[in-house]
Amino acid sequence: VLMVLSSSIIHHISRSHVRFFVLSLLHYFSMSLFFYFSDRYLVHLHKKLDELAYCRGHYIILPHVGKDGQDSILRRGFQEHYRKMPCVGGYVDKAISPESGYQNKINGGDVHYGNKSIAVISTSDNRFEDGREFGQHSTWIKWAEPTAEAIRQACLAKESRISQTEPELPQIYIKSIDVTTSKFLGTFNIDFNKQYNALIGGRGTGKSTILEYLRWGLCDQTIQNADYDELTVIEKRRNALIQKTLVDVNGEVRITMEKNGILHVVKRNSGREILLKIGEDEFQQVKEEDIRKLLPIQSYSQKQLSDVGVKTEELKRFIEQPILSQLDTLKFQLSETGTKLKNSYNQLIRKKEIEQEIKNFNLQFQSLNTQVDNIRKSLKGISDADKETINKKSKYEIEQTIINNSIKELSVVENKADELLKLLELYPEPLRKVDETENKQLIQNISAEVEAKFVEIKTAATTLKNIFSAEYLNKFNAMLDEWRLKKESFEAAYDIAKSKSQSSKQQLHEIQQIEKEISGINKEVSDKKSLIKEIGNFENDFNIQKQNWLKFHTDKVLLLNEQAKQFTQLSNNLIKAEVTKSINFQPFKTQLKNIFEGTRIREEKIDAIIEHIKQSNEPIKEYISVLEEFRLLVELKVSDDKTLKIPETPILTSCKFTEEQKSKLCSKISTDDWLRLSTNELEFNPEFYYKTNNKLGDVIPFAAASAGQQATALLTVLLNQSGIPLLIDQPEDDIDNRAIDQIIKNIWDAKKKRQLVFTSHNANLVVNGDAELVICCDYKDSTSQTRGILKEEGAIDKKTVRNEITSVMEGGEKAFRLRKDKYGF
Repeated sequence: VLMVLSSSIIHHISRSHVRFFVLSLLHYFSMSLFFYFSDRYLVHLHKKLDELAYCRGHYIILPHVGKDGQDSILRRGFQEHYRKMPCVGGYVDKAISPESGYQNKINGGDVHYGNKSIAVISTSDNRFEDGREFGQHSTWIKWAEPTAEAIRQACLAKESRISQTEPELPQIYIKSIDVTTSKFLGTFNIDFNKQYNALIGGRGTGKSTILEYLRWGLCDQTIQNADYDELTVIEKRRNALIQKTLVDVNGEVRITMEKNGILHVVKRNSGREILLKIGEDEFQQVKEEDIRKLLPIQSYSQKQLSDVGVKTEELKRFIEQPILSQLDTLKFQLSETGTKLKNSYNQLIRKKEIEQEIKNFNLQFQSLNTQVDNIRKSLKGISDADKETINKKSKYEIEQTIINNSIKELSVVENKADELLKLLELYPEPLRKVDETENKQLIQNISAEVEAKFVEIKTAATTLKNIFSAEYLNKFNAMLDEWRLKKESFEAAYDIAKSKSQSSKQQLHEIQQIEKEISGINKEVSDKKSLIKEIGNFENDFNIQKQNWLKFHTDKVLLLNEQAKQFTQLSNNLIKAEVTKSINFQPFKTQLKNIFEGTRIREEKIDAIIEHIKQSNEPIKEYISVLEEFRLLVELKVSDDKTLKIPETPILTSCKFTEEQKSKLCSKISTDDWLRLSTNELEFNPEFYYKTNNKLGDVIPFAAASAGQQATALLTVLLNQSGIPLLIDQPEDDIDNRAIDQIIKNIWDAKKKRQLVFTSHNANLVVNGDAELVICCDYKDSTSQTRGILKEEGAIDKKTVRNEITSVMEGGEKAFRLRKDKYGF
């Protein structure tokens, strides 16, 4: 049984541009022609049809290739017919058999069948008028035009174009680019395919220019964290291109990108203004960084892929790009933790300093109190009654301190009540978007309950505030007034007692001066104790923030390690990456060198500390241990230990730091220095290796691999990753030609998961890679070569596109055939 499809039949089914087509429609509408034909005439049938001018190139024959049955060309004894048939595909009734032997035959694995691989199309074989079985067994075929040639091309690229299940398509892709005007290409528009887009053409025809316009429009960075010289070469090239071909002619680039069904339109003009429109919203002005975060792409210029292998920062991007959002979250958490850690540590140090100040004041108080007691005892010419009055002075000073503390404590709580009331003005937030919720009534009830609770809280806070009103403090104020009267009465009696003794006038003056000092000290101690209460228990908070710092860095390492494993898998085990012990110590070393400056401590000591951390099984924890030893040296300045004995620092000792050097550090290192060391986010420079032998696990440093090995491995990773669009300018310049076949297979899988936009001079990548959209660039006038045009675009299904590919990439049909004959194929 043969199925003969002609272009005229197929044309009536659909006229759409690029689509997947369910072949079972042909059966349902009875538009295909079936012939029972002797197999030995299969070759001759093609010849006969080719003799008819109106048929030649406009038909395709699909023999029955079922696993069993007398009608199948795969039946017993028909191996030779299968081998010699010119057909590139076949069909089966209903489901395709999963039996391994059958699959081996149709996929070209059976030598008895000539290792011939064909596409197999499953049909419903509906034999009922009501169509009850229609669509139960369907085949999806991707084409650019509804022609028999399109089905032939699909059969030749079955891995990419034919599917028994609904095909996967990228959900994030560049939909189009519009350039209002440009110097070389003029005004142009390209509607990209969701999958694989290839820009072809002679050298200098504008392929790379289009790619650079895409990158510029989407604010893509040419290279991250590069040194100045690299940026000069790469950025200057792009800036010159944009300036000369866009800015100088007032051009504007408009790029439409679709993310999960939502259109995002970016406009970037010659004035470098960037506008963004999301969905149906209005355009809004944004920054480059906003576009990079919202609409990221991965892109590489000519030869850039092979250069990546020797740049750690660019290699890091392979690991970090897929997890940027998680890394950004951790970065924010670490920044917040650093801020809190600084605050808690500063408060902790401030508390220790205040406690030390209080102890110093207490010593002064003890000395002054002893002095004044001694002077009072030595007073002469004063009656016992007056002496008793003078001795009461210290008691009233104590009472004054107690009352001042009480007033201050009430004032602190009153201020907190005011702050609480001010805060409660912001809560609760009004309920919004309730109509968009699933459980509308329940959400409203929850919101109402929250509002009721806040009413209670505000009532309680107001009640608290009212406690400090004059009405509520009436009794307290009356007691204060009573004490003040007593103190005023005492002060009058005290002054009279002092005035009676002329012989002890000098001593009384000294008592008065010391009492003033004691009064001042009491006030200072009282104020500082209040400060300590306000500071609170920051020791716990400080320890919590240290634990958070460790936790977030541990999470970061786990995340990077997991991604490094995936990176290895994505490279098909060609690349190995290690993260755990690859802390970037350069910032740490630079900071230590600045701290050690002037101490005559050699750089080798810093290197010894770093090496000690690297050798640890848990480098991050050991890094914290080193910081803790530095903290002990810092805090010696505010320590209770008056001997100023150097604390135990076993790690520094193991790194050959002498007691003298530690003592110098005590004097040199400040709390700010320690905080900068302790709040830095640790960065990691993964170590990359190229596997030379997967079975034995032999590896060499990735930088030591050849440029071809590096680029092939990295391109394999890029093609195995899913997600954002991938733009590469002439990937064939970087990869090993012997790896092209595997790269093509990777492209087939890659374009299901991410959009590809390549420029290329390699026919294998474009044709065998089965680009869904081929854009042919050329000169408008081949003699002057000053203006370019988009000469043709479409899939390889279109004859005009095939002709361009043949001309540009194969050197013309004659050259291709000559090369074929020379190879002896």
